[in-house]
Amino acid sequence: MLMQKWGARLAGLIIGASIILIFRININFKEFFVMTYNKVGITIIALLPLAIWAVYTAVQAEKHNDVTLSYIGTTAQRVGLLGTVIGIVAATLAIGSKLNSGAAAAVTGALPAVGQAMISTAVGFVIAITCDFFRYVNVRQATQKQEK
Repeated sequence: MLMQKWGARLAGLIIGASIILIFRININFKEFFVMTYNKVGITIIALLPLAIWAVYTAVQAEKHNDVTLSYIGTTAQRVGLLGTVIGIVAATLAIGSKLNSGAAAAVTGALPAVGQAMISTAVGFVIAITCDFFRYVNVRQATQKQEK
């Protein structure tokens, strides 16, 4: 049982490390943070600690971390959706401020904000889905122990 739990966690860490290696082997963390901030927007300030907390909680081999994983997953979804709202508001303001320049300029100015909104939502959902996966693994293992 314990080996299956650690095997699933190790597989998740290997997949995460592989994704990082696909993008770049040499990571400059300052550039990475600036790029992430430019892509995700202000919500990265809340999503990054949630992601770190989720990994830490999922790696812990405790039985009572389901509530914490549920909290992190729910909060990550809400922060991601808040990023969507912020991005759509920023896009609307960009369209309004450049409307006199023509429709093409207005839409071009709004596209980065819409992209931030969608990426923020996706990051929130990835964190939430990961938390749900590890909750499932924990609950399944607890159920199997009770059945024995």
